[in-house]
Amino acid sequence: MKRKFWAILLFFALLSALVFGFRYKLLNLAAKGLVATDEIVSLDYAFVLSGGAKDRGSFAAELFQTGSVNHIVCTGANLSPDLESYGINLEESFLTKIQMESLGVPSDNISILPYGTSTIEESDYILNFCLENKLEEIAIISSLFHTRRIALVFMKKFEREGVLVRIYGAASTQYSEKSWWKSEAGLIALNNEYVKLIYYLFKY
Repeated sequence: MKRKFWAILLFFALLSALVFGFRYKLLNLAAKGLVATDEIVSLDYAFVLSGGAKDRGSFAAELFQTGSVNHIVCTGANLSPDLESYGINLEESFLTKIQMESLGVPSDNISILPYGTSTIEESDYILNFCLENKLEEIAIISSLFHTRRIALVFMKKFEREGVLVRIYGAASTQYSEKSWWKSEAGLIALNNEYVKLIYYLFKY
């Protein structure tokens, strides 16, 4: 009995030492599991999903300035609770537009699609937009940790309709995706995204 106890104790001690020794690789693997991005190419249209006007809007503006995208569509109908407390009712799609304009993107090159309160809803509105405007290839811009879920939601649905989707990820300014565990914002972002990803896997 004692032998068995010490054998089990030794096993868990070795396992703990192994996990501790490879902890950074394991933590980085957790982050990589959420990232699914494509090579950036020149496209006419890119769609910026709601949920991060500053980071996503800034990245979209960068793509415009480098000539990688010609027209940007901002999506999302959610209202910012912080702005609502000041009596300002602006959908996130408009906040993204404001962010891009502040970085020099002409308003003529930005469209608003103020619909959708979730990734799945925004994907439906974007698909309808693509079909109505006969778009065959587009880019979807969101946060890096959001890209795996975008691939799950968008790829097959859009491919069935003959629309090729490229996914671009914007890095966060609140934490580093390469060392997400060092900040509370990074911990929350990774945890929330895995919860949502599992939910989407079962629901959709």
